[in-house]
Amino acid sequence: MAVTPEKIKSVLTSFLVKADSQETTPNNSEKSYVNKSVERNATRAVDAVSPKSITASTWFGKPAEVSPLICAQYGWENVDTDMLQCASCKAFLCGELPSRADTQAYNKSLQELKQKIVTGHDRFCMLRTFPCPEEFCHVQTDDVVSLSSSFIERVTALSEIQDQLPKLDTAALEELGYDTGQAAAYCKRNLVPDKDISPVAVTLAFAGWTCNTAANKEILVCSLCRRKIGLWNFTSQYGAACDLEESSSDEAEGSNSDDPELKVKRKKFASSPKKEALNPVEEHCHWCPWIQQVQSSTSKSSKSASLISSPPPQPVSSSKIPVFIAALKSIAPGLMDSNTGLAAGMKKSPMTQGLRCFRRALETWSSPKTSLENSQQTQLTAPNNGR
Repeated sequence: MAVTPEKIKSVLTSFLVKADSQETTPNNSEKSYVNKSVERNATRAVDAVSPKSITASTWFGKPAEVSPLICAQYGWENVDTDMLQCASCKAFLCGELPSRADTQAYNKSLQELKQKIVTGHDRFCMLRTFPCPEEFCHVQTDDVVSLSSSFIERVTALSEIQDQLPKLDTAALEELGYDTGQAAAYCKRNLVPDKDISPVAVTLAFAGWTCNTAANKEILVCSLCRRKIGLWNFTSQYGAACDLEESSSDEAEGSNSDDPELKVKRKKFASSPKKEALNPVEEHCHWCPWIQQVQSSTSKSSKSASLISSPPPQPVSSSKIPVFIAALKSIAPGLMDSNTGLAAGMKKSPMTQGLRCFRRALETWSSPKTSLENSQQTQLTAPNNGR
């Protein structure tokens, strides 16, 4: 199941029993009350990972083992600097860690904090007994239906602002075999055939980014770690002319914005130079499930119709890839394999290398310097031949 708030709520409430569908007995009434409490607390736990409660300044420098997503799994929300509070029992938990210079003390405190995240609730707290499932903190790469539906939601939202999207730094993606043009063509052909979506929007959606078009169309939001990126910090994909138009429109619409944090950030970065391109991988939080490494096994055995003539299977090669690449392979099977053969293989093919050598030979023969040297050698050898 894809990790979205709606899906998480459905998972958490899937075991609830409706009171009107059963007999009204004391046991059923008690179970109904308990289940409603679990549903209410689970919903508040989901809300605990909202962008308002997770900030880098109040939960700074924490490892991935105690990330805000792990804390929210057990119902904790970040209420102050290094301070957590349960959304149900209102218990407090201090998350301050010692300096990393003292490795022994740091590791000991980290283990204690990890244990208190589970057991730090009150004795009868529902979130202590019924925390959110493990799917809350991971991407289920084998659930193709949910992955496809969530991707379509993200890419549809990004398509509404695709003219405002910045340039992308896709060097890391190209090393993995990703091609923006082929990904956009695949999306148009198989996933969203009724819309013309730019390759930038498709790439951002595959990497887990979306936007809240109802609130603000100039902020990209990660669907899991909830990191927000202001588009005004990056150069537009259409060049400086579009940036000037956007800056003038921002000044006109700045007074209409109700978000004070957005106004402060715009004022702060108004005079700062813009970044050339947005890296859709590095902009995630370090604990984001989208960029965690998972094992990818690729079998080199070839299937044949004849069992007798089939060659023996080759050993399986195993490597680690980001989670969003594994999800992409589930959504678009064969896309990455074809890109690896077309994009990376063409650069190293013998035919391409031969053409490059032939081109260098032509440039050498046709260069003015070479012609001059040949004419000088002809003049020097001509008298000797006459003698």
